Amino acid sequence: MALSDPGGIIAQPWSVIDRSVTDVLTEVRRIVQDNQVDTIVVGLPVSLSGREGASAAAAREFAIELRKATGVAVVLHDERYSTVAAERVMREGKASARKRRNQRDKVAAAIILSEYLMGRPPGETTGGDR
Repeated sequence: MALSDPGGIIAQPWSVIDRSVTDVLTEVRRIVQDNQVDTIVVGLPVSLSGREGASAAAAREFAIELRKATGVAVVLHDERYSTVAAERVMREGKASARKRRNQRDKVAAAIILSEYLMGRPPGETTGGDR
C-alpha cells in the first residue's frame, strides 16, 4: 500500500498487507477511515502488450470488493513495470537485497499511486488516495 499527502500530490510507501481477502478488506477499511481516503487506486496487472489475463480479472474483482467494503471510489491503474521501477529505485538508493525484498511491494504501490496522481487533470486534487 501507499498513501498520498492530503493534497494528493506526493505518494509515499505505507505498508504491505499479506492476509486473507477478508482481513485485507478489514485492514484497508481501517486505513481508509483513519486517513480520510476518498479514492483507492488498484494496480491492474496487464501483459506488456496490454492484454488482460487472470490476474487482471482478479484485480478487477478485488476492486469491486474494495468499493463495497470501504464506500469510496476505486480506480484501476496499469501497473506494468512498477516492480521493476521499485527495484531500480531501491538499488540506486543502495538498499540491501534483504531490504529490497521487504520493501519492494510498498515502493511499487507508491510508484503506481504517483503515476496515477500525475495523470490526473490539472487542478483535480484527491486527498488521501491510496
